[in-house]
Amino acid sequence: MIEAQIDKDRQLQKKTLKILLLGGPGSGKSTIFKQMKILHLNGFTDADYVNFRYLVHSNVVQAISQLLRAAEHFRYSPDDNEKLKQAIAFFVAYKQQVKPSEVELSYELSRAISLIYNSQFIKSTLLRKDEIELLDSAQYFLDDLDRISGSDYRANEMDVIRARVPTSGINEIEFPYKQVVLRMVDVGGQRSEQRKWIHCFDNVSGVLFIAEISAYNLIEDDGETQKNRLKYSMHLFKRVANNRCFGKRTAMILFLNKIDVFKRKLMTTPLSVCFKDYKGGQLFEESAQYVQDRFQRLVSSEIQHEKPLYVHYTNATDTRNIDRVFDSCIDVVFKISMEKVGFM
Repeated sequence: MIEAQIDKDRQLQKKTLKILLLGGPGSGKSTIFKQMKILHLNGFTDADYVNFRYLVHSNVVQAISQLLRAAEHFRYSPDDNEKLKQAIAFFVAYKQQVKPSEVELSYELSRAISLIYNSQFIKSTLLRKDEIELLDSAQYFLDDLDRISGSDYRANEMDVIRARVPTSGINEIEFPYKQVVLRMVDVGGQRSEQRKWIHCFDNVSGVLFIAEISAYNLIEDDGETQKNRLKYSMHLFKRVANNRCFGKRTAMILFLNKIDVFKRKLMTTPLSVCFKDYKGGQLFEESAQYVQDRFQRLVSSEIQHEKPLYVHYTNATDTRNIDRVFDSCIDVVFKISMEKVGFM
């Protein structure tokens, strides 16, 4: 009886494929993790939607803080308006007194935020949003402030997808997919979390590395050094892609994420701000191919000879895009892992 159970467990383990989600902070990997819950695990519970209310409120406060900081950097001054100055003073005092996890959009706070957001100096700042550190969903949430600050507000599915929270620790989900079970593991991307990555490297069928292609003009400040965000992502990818923990039968897949933002930025900011030797134009196809080539060159020739690197352009907040791309990725994982999981 015990032997039969052990055999059953072994067979189940054979047909479980472990997919590791890796990437730097803000890359969008946790958004993809949330998309998998929506697509394959019936989404989120009522309790989840209630809890996300507070995260969304915190995101709104964070976005206004970023805009005020950027306005100061650009030397944009608030209008000579006493109500606006009072709103800014109220907001700054609130943020100093309240922890991000305890933010609640009261009537007074949401009124102050609305005054700030609709002021001319913040509108001028938003015209230069691609030059600054700003939550991707800042305008999505701030444009809908009346709904979000309502006393009966309950986050909807798109709010959950858009909400930004740094991943801490290791999060896992399992779901049936075609003829196997997929175990997806999302590991925190912050520098302090990266040392935990190695603990997840055993028995991995596929690595999805998420790189924020749109961050080519942004700076990553980890408190120790300042680095270009895309180059920092390349540095992390090089360490992962060449790690010998991943053998021939571990599919290596790269998502160049946030292509919607990348396309928009290219209209005003050339790729050469990141790659000085880039001599091409500012069209999406040419620029994206160059970035893809730079990532592919980071993989050692020995490993490239053993297995290819699969690359996809993604927009993590687009459920249909992620569904289609993920399906293609798992076909690759199946193909590479077939022998290992006992299909051949």
